[in-house]
Amino acid sequence: MKKLLLALVVACAPAAALAADMGGSWTINAAFDSMGIKYVATCDLKDDGTGKVSGPCHLSNGDQPATDPAATGTISATAFDIGYDTTYQGTPVHLEYKGPVAADGTVTGTIDTGGPQGTFTASKK
Repeated sequence: MKKLLLALVVACAPAAALAADMGGSWTINAAFDSMGIKYVATCDLKDDGTGKVSGPCHLSNGDQPATDPAATGTISATAFDIGYDTTYQGTPVHLEYKGPVAADGTVTGTIDTGGPQGTFTASKK
């Protein structure tokens, strides 16, 4: 019985370790193909230990806001969900990034704006 318990603990350790540290620097490659928009966001997220993350995102596009948007959300071993408020051509917009986390830690998902929808890939540096 002790060997079985030990085997279960060892088998679950990698998933627990991944879930415990989802903060860090994430690179998001985003596109709104219908609008011809592509950009890269680098988000430096801190994990509060429960999967909730927050931190600034630096955007690479020419319509850079005066300050880096502050992202908040949750990241687990299986799901990525962060969002932030920014501007596009002077108009306020909320971007919500959602997608599944693959076994290798990368994410492919959608961006919801409440209007046009985009796609993204993300990986932790």
